Amino acid sequence: MRQFLTALHQLDTEHRHLKSSFARHLGLAQTDYYALMFIADAQTVTPKQLAASLNFTTGATTAMIDRIEKLGLVHRIPNPDDRRSLHLELTAAGIEASSWVTDRYLETARAALTLEHSSTPEHKIDVLTHATEAMTATVASLRGDDTPGD
Repeated sequence: MRQFLTALHQLDTEHRHLKSSFARHLGLAQTDYYALMFIADAQTVTPKQLAASLNFTTGATTAMIDRIEKLGLVHRIPNPDDRRSLHLELTAAGIEASSWVTDRYLETARAALTLEHSSTPEHKIDVLTHATEAMTATVASLRGDDTPGD
């Protein structure tokens, strides 16, 4: 059991490194990356929904939206149901950036799942260890890679 917990902790640590590498690659702060991916998943969100998902104040959320809008990744559009409110959607560049992240996750998942199927506890530890190694390899490959979509 202790080995499984160690493998799980290592997976979590490497997943955080992976997300940090994705953010760096895209030229984003960590929270800006989280916002981009939240908007990508939801497709259309209000600033209030984004603030709630990130546990941010409205002021901090507005500043973050300003940053990612300035980078051309999101745009504000009028809310058709409430003229006092806005919706946030990804621009073409935002879609490209989030697709790039999704593609890297898929590559990492494919690499992690190359182990043969087994249901033993040792196998489960191996799966987590292998997934961690796949994330480590993806992080290493991104260190010198500066262009989304490559």
